[in-house]
Amino acid sequence: MKIVVMSDSHGRDECVYSLLYENQDADMIIHLGDGMNDFSCAMDGLPILSSIPYIRVRGNCDFFSSIPVTVMEDIGPYKFYITHGYEQRVKSGVDYIYSEAKKTGRNVVLFGHTHIPYYKEKDGIHLFNPGSVHDGSYGIINIDNDGNISFEHEYV
Repeated sequence: MKIVVMSDSHGRDECVYSLLYENQDADMIIHLGDGMNDFSCAMDGLPILSSIPYIRVRGNCDFFSSIPVTVMEDIGPYKFYITHGYEQRVKSGVDYIYSEAKKTGRNVVLFGHTHIPYYKEKDGIHLFNPGSVHDGSYGIINIDNDGNISFEHEYV
């Protein structure tokens, strides 16, 4: 399973479009906020992606959005904690979001907000930030048929 993860496009819908165009083989798309309009414009421009499931969460710059701030989702054999990260204060570090994931039984945490690509595995919990689409970075998560998971940072 190939999952495209992006965050913080901040008006760069052409970058979102480009990365989605390059990853039309994705099995799922996750947008971590601060660019809901960019995501919608790009999806509208690529009708072939309409059959691909996606998850979106609201960022601190997605004003007046009614989508959730955090989503807990089981994807394959993994329990995902999906959020933008502003409420979890990730700019001050990952300790709080890690403890929240541990408390809720999650083993993959996806967050944005910092604009800095990040990956760390701690006590069986994978913490992954794809960076900022505005700055050209996004992420790919692969889950193979044996349930192994890998995280990559890519660039538009």
